[in-house]
Amino acid sequence: MASSCIVGIDLGTTYSAVAVFREGGVERIPNALGETLTPSVVAFDPHSGSVWVGRPAKDRYALDATCGVAAFKRGMGTDLDYPLGGARYGAVDLSALILRALKEDAERALGEPVERAVITVPAYFDEAQRYATMKAGDLAGLEVVRILNEPTAAAIAHGLHQRHSDGTMVVFDLGGGTFDVCVMDRFEGLLEVRSVAGESRLGGEDFTRALAALAVARAGASFEQAELRDPAGLGLLLKRAELAKRALSRQPEVTVRVPALRGALADETEVRVPVADALAAWAPLLERLAGPCRAALRGAERTRDQVDELLLVGGATRMPAVADFARQFFGRDPLASVDPDYAVVHGAAIQAAMCAEDRSVQDLIVTDIASHSLGTEVTKDFGATEVDGFFAPIIHRNTVIPVSRSDIFATRYPNQTSVHFGIYEGESRYVKDNRKIGDLVVRNIPRGPRGQKVRITFTFDLNGLLEVEAEVLATGERVAKVFHRETGALAADQVEAARKRLQRLKRDPRENAQVREAIARAELLLKEVDPLQRRRIEEALDALEDALARREPDAIQGALLDLKGRCESVDEGERW
Repeated sequence: MASSCIVGIDLGTTYSAVAVFREGGVERIPNALGETLTPSVVAFDPHSGSVWVGRPAKDRYALDATCGVAAFKRGMGTDLDYPLGGARYGAVDLSALILRALKEDAERALGEPVERAVITVPAYFDEAQRYATMKAGDLAGLEVVRILNEPTAAAIAHGLHQRHSDGTMVVFDLGGGTFDVCVMDRFEGLLEVRSVAGESRLGGEDFTRALAALAVARAGASFEQAELRDPAGLGLLLKRAELAKRALSRQPEVTVRVPALRGALADETEVRVPVADALAAWAPLLERLAGPCRAALRGAERTRDQVDELLLVGGATRMPAVADFARQFFGRDPLASVDPDYAVVHGAAIQAAMCAEDRSVQDLIVTDIASHSLGTEVTKDFGATEVDGFFAPIIHRNTVIPVSRSDIFATRYPNQTSVHFGIYEGESRYVKDNRKIGDLVVRNIPRGPRGQKVRITFTFDLNGLLEVEAEVLATGERVAKVFHRETGALAADQVEAARKRLQRLKRDPRENAQVREAIARAELLLKEVDPLQRRRIEEALDALEDALARREPDAIQGALLDLKGRCESVDEGERW
């Protein structure tokens, strides 16, 4: 008989963990070494020909970095592969090995089969990365019942849904390889995600590498040369840099032993690194934290003064430099009720209990949002010129999901009987800079003048399934396709099942140097602003490009001033 147990898993860049909710509380499950944090490292033992996972793999990687792979979570949803034992593996395969080890640990501890799990991901993961995580779970023998955003999991773990007062909270999540900022509202037992922002390639590992580069430079060598000429020695250097980084949290100066590095450093050398020098090396990384913080507040239509509580999540927030940054940026001390290393896995376990309909958590309601905008390609008229390749969002980033949204488009030519819709995900104004999800072709449009209308409806659910439906308004004929970001269209049986889940969400859809600089600034802002601000900026951009196409100096100057004004109104007050 299949087990009813659902575990929560934090699949991290640096460490992973598994926990279960039972008897009214969260239990962290130890691995075979008795540790409740398992290093997310996979290594190959050249002597036995076996693959190692976790702590042994991390130690093997430190001895010879060419024998192992770490931080592969950053490759989820991409075509990157990694060398291991004479073969190459994708991030999904390597993640599956970590998940399988966690599954086996859980089965050993619980004494029963473990077949289902809630797995957490960074809030700013796109849908290809989320689906890659689901595939890894499948390869590990797990049914992934829910993909949960890490900041949401942390908020659940802190029991914020149990607070008696309403308020706005910020979850500042800096893990080993990713950074998320999430703004949430709490009221009457409901946690509503209002906005997310972040970077999928910024985390504690970057601070470790920056410190390692500083130490190598102090030893009179080049970190870049070491990476190129002695990749095997890099693992030991990074391990020592990580230990030094941790020590700098407790003392004003550390000694780093830089190993001999082939082609870069002949002998092992000891160097002293004061905190002030480390802070200078980390300054560019700390500056990168500010952008997502501003974007998250802007997306939630909140100011720093409106933030009631601050949560620090992820091992990298243990660094005083990071904690001080968050404290200064948001102007308040963070909560400290749950260990930042375990907050995410605790929340995942509670969410797993919700999925299992555990009565202990039945009063908790959590919403989620679309981490990226979803839309289609359109053509715009600028003067007498038609320019294609523009992105028209239909479901905007930070929209609460599940959701269904519609828009109406029209044919461009007389007697046009079909329309091709390219489906995209992203925030750029141009589809070439966004991620293509797939295509939908609408046929059998009645012949007639240009402007025959087609309604497009996007329906998006909590697990990343997107249904795109097109309706020819003149005839009522419809065509639909269900997509997942990684695989494109689903098989027929999956389509039918997905449609049944999504159907109830449907609803009536009635509901130039200065110019170049201005356009570039506006296009950057489009990636951060809310839908209303985006519409205002896009209108001004279209007006400017129309004036440029018509080569009318007065119109160009007027449109330029209007665009600048709209951008300045968004930027006002954002610097600190």
